[in-house]
Amino acid sequence: MDEELLETARAYAESRGDTIGELLGFGIHGIVVTLKSEHEGAARALKIHSSRQPYERERACYDRLRECGVSELLGFEVPQLLRSDDAFLALEMTLVTPPFVLDFAGAWLDWPPTFSDEVWAERTAK
Repeated sequence: MDEELLETARAYAESRGDTIGELLGFGIHGIVVTLKSEHEGAARALKIHSSRQPYERERACYDRLRECGVSELLGFEVPQLLRSDDAFLALEMTLVTPPFVLDFAGAWLDWPPTFSDEVWAERTAK
């Protein structure tokens, strides 16, 4: 796990008067921790991204899901975006229980990803 991302999560939490709790997960795009607050009732999930592009893609997906009122996909619960912070590359979301769909950092909206012709050829050959 990336200690720098954990420090960013702590700084984000502190900036809001919150604290971070347990580590929920980590991967190529960042880390997810619980976020606790004395002034907000339920714990939330906080995802800190390691780079801007996946953060912006994921934020756009959650914005679109919210605009469309999507809270589940084919029986899989989808977290609801509560707030985002461009400076921290942070998404604050509701906690969900299995089965769920969480990770949209690799998703693309409204246009295809920019892969080389070779990658597209390999992908469509399967």
